[in-house]
Amino acid sequence: MRSILVLAAVAILPVLSSYGDQTHEYRDCVTEKMRACDYNAFDMSLKIFGWDCLSDCQYRCAVEITEKRQSKNLQVYQYNGKWAFKRWLGLQEPASVFFSFLNGFAVFLGISNLVARVPVTYVLFHTWLAYGIVCLITWFVSFLFHAKDTITTEILDYLGASTMVMLSLYCMLLRISGRDQYGKIKNKLNYKYGVPIFMLFLYHAYNLGFYKKIDYGYNMKFNVFIGVTHHCILLGWGLWNWSYRAHVKKAVMVIVGSSLALLLELGDFPPYYGIFDAHALWHAATVPLTVIWWSFIVDDCVFETNYYKRKVI
Repeated sequence: MRSILVLAAVAILPVLSSYGDQTHEYRDCVTEKMRACDYNAFDMSLKIFGWDCLSDCQYRCAVEITEKRQSKNLQVYQYNGKWAFKRWLGLQEPASVFFSFLNGFAVFLGISNLVARVPVTYVLFHTWLAYGIVCLITWFVSFLFHAKDTITTEILDYLGASTMVMLSLYCMLLRISGRDQYGKIKNKLNYKYGVPIFMLFLYHAYNLGFYKKIDYGYNMKFNVFIGVTHHCILLGWGLWNWSYRAHVKKAVMVIVGSSLALLLELGDFPPYYGIFDAHALWHAATVPLTVIWWSFIVDDCVFETNYYKRKVI
């Protein structure tokens, strides 16, 4: 069985996309460690997060080779599509795991504030609540993906991120849509916006890699396009309402902040101290932005509730 695993490891390596995967040093290292691997000797934390002999040997070789090259001031490479992170308690990318948790906690606080301050009779209460639940799930999946990268957690992470971005666009379109004198959405716009966006989501999910290899470049471009569209709509609405809705300044802060944070997501560099890479720092930057964003959502719901209450009276 062990010899089969060793052969499988060598067979898998050539199809991986990173340059480091193709080096003889890395492949020989993985082959050698696979021969001596004993899964029964693994720490419980490694078993909990799904590490097996192959992934553990790949991880240890990537770290060892990276540290050796850094000590000689040589260029370092990615392995299996990732930089060589230093895991902690079985967590593959501890910084991104921690910041994903903080983002999820910020969403939880936002939902709690929404429930506490906004009446359930408000027309978009349940829409924002559903949006919050999706955000919670998205950050939980992000937690799992960065804890241990597998094909399943990777696809779920990318789909979760796309769902959150597209739902943000949907909620904002509903928010700026026409209302009647009671504040109700007119002309069934929830369906007119929702159906096309849902169909676009299905198209994106298909293209993302359910039936073929994940196209990372396509996924990034798609999310950036949807995000920029959402930001442009939100920015235009915010500037239009700047003078008499003080809370729109929070939305503009989020637009500016997330645009700057996106530069981290588009960038890529080896992790400092084996922990903080560009993606981890992007996750860190989104924590305060998430807090401000949910503060805007709740303030806007309260403003709308009071506005239409006075209008009816």
